[in-house]
Amino acid sequence: MKKVFYLYKSGELQRKDFSLLLQEKNGNIVYIPIEQINLIVCFGDVNLNKRVLGLLNNYSVSILFFNYYGDYIGRFTPKKYSDRKIIINQVDSYRNHKRLYIAKKMVFTEVKNILSLLKYYNKKYHLLQQIIINIENELNKLDTIESVEKLMLLEAIIKKQYYSSFDYIIKNPNFIFKNRSFYPPLNEVNALLSYGYAILYANILSDIDKSPLLPQISYIHSLSKQSDSLQFDIADMLKPIFIDRLILRMINKNQIKPNHFEYKENGACYLNRDGIKVFLCEYEKLMQKSIRIGGRYYSYRNIITREVYKLSNYIEDKTDEYKPYVMEW
Repeated sequence: MKKVFYLYKSGELQRKDFSLLLQEKNGNIVYIPIEQINLIVCFGDVNLNKRVLGLLNNYSVSILFFNYYGDYIGRFTPKKYSDRKIIINQVDSYRNHKRLYIAKKMVFTEVKNILSLLKYYNKKYHLLQQIIINIENELNKLDTIESVEKLMLLEAIIKKQYYSSFDYIIKNPNFIFKNRSFYPPLNEVNALLSYGYAILYANILSDIDKSPLLPQISYIHSLSKQSDSLQFDIADMLKPIFIDRLILRMINKNQIKPNHFEYKENGACYLNRDGIKVFLCEYEKLMQKSIRIGGRYYSYRNIITREVYKLSNYIEDKTDEYKPYVMEW
């Protein structure tokens, strides 16, 4: 299984024969194992030329650029050849009845994964039963929804209930959630969520780029929100079982500490460099972990790829049903 290479340092990416390296400003050299990776996530200030892009293209390696705080800037993705029939099918699926069908499946999966997480923690703390009941009652309304707009309102109500559970789950006195805040995140838990979600988006976008799907056409999120909005649709289904559970575990096990954050005059809170390294170390451990699904073992990273291709196969009419992954504990 190929890996993701996280690049924190600044310098110049260089091609040396058929290998890739980063020449740092202080003269140090970081060798990048290009044959072992399929994605570079870059947080530093990096220069590169078309020889490097040619090498990345030859090895089908994408590179995504983020600023220091985890905000997405842009990407290079290897050239791919899309089947025009698939493009037409995806556009049609946005315009016809399939859009609501796909959107409902996505929200259903997201909520079932939320409930899986809450039930997992309720076995430990026995404080979440009413929140679980409230969310299940809202989910029962799904079949009556007749538009994507009303579906989004239902999703928003459920998410508010879900996030209200975090301060019951968090047992570390150094961390208080209160509510979801972003652009900017206003406390440590929100800083972790924003950063974790950004990394998940990067992984999903990389897989979408390698699939027949167009990342610009989504089914729930507004097409005007961001040009590559399909990543958000898929990410929402996986956030509870990938990012939220990881963050809650790290907080409760004291793996992440108050000195892993930095604070700005406008009240914003971000992970600092040490915090980023701690989080990404645990995230990569999770991505390489395998779980059994239907008699086979899949790594968490392969689950992301699998979800992208489930959607692709449905849009291409290779399957009659779209059935995203629901985690069970």
